Amino acid sequence: MENAIDSAGTLEKWKGIASLKYTKTARLLLENGQIESETTQRHHYVLRPNKSIKIAWIVDKDSFLIIHNDSISQKFKNDSLIEQGDTVKSAVNSSLYVVGMPFKLLDKGTVLTYEGLKSLNAIDTVHAVRATYEPKKHSNHSTKDEWWYHFDKNNGAFLSSMVYHEPTYALIENLSVVKKEGLIFPGRRKSYRCNKFGKKRYLRAEFWYEDYSIKFLN
Repeated sequence: MENAIDSAGTLEKWKGIASLKYTKTARLLLENGQIESETTQRHHYVLRPNKSIKIAWIVDKDSFLIIHNDSISQKFKNDSLIEQGDTVKSAVNSSLYVVGMPFKLLDKGTVLTYEGLKSLNAIDTVHAVRATYEPKKHSNHSTKDEWWYHFDKNNGAFLSSMVYHEPTYALIENLSVVKKEGLIFPGRRKSYRCNKFGKKRYLRAEFWYEDYSIKFLN
């Protein structure tokens, strides 16, 4: 984990972020390759000293907005409240985990188990770390899904992850990264349906992250 953190920047710099903005485009695909949906969201996280998060996007002619802080988690459609509570908070936590890897693995309550060197798709040999979460005990956890994180065996760079979301497995590959203010963030990612050994079945989703903007605490 020390190598992974060093590869992504420094923990001190990550903890010094006051606010973070970026644009995320997500494309979901069916097994036959047809596009199921595509959305582009603008994420704005004020993380310190007080948390305030907004995620906004448009689908057809409808505008959506998620607002989250230490008191509320709400989702709006065309300015009307349509959902609130744990489901909305879980969506926010999941987004933060993606953009904050590998730093978020050090969050409170995360149980990490080193599983040694692993052959991934008979191509890459990686360090594998299993992570388990308990959302009922820790408000910063989004789901009980079991995750495996894969790191370069030489420099610790975060390469991919695999998740078991009952009843399916998914393998998510980091195809590119964005370097910003001395930190590494996701660039392009692909998610595949796979079996429990990580063998790919079909491409399920593609993600693009861009237009990062960061402000640090003084």
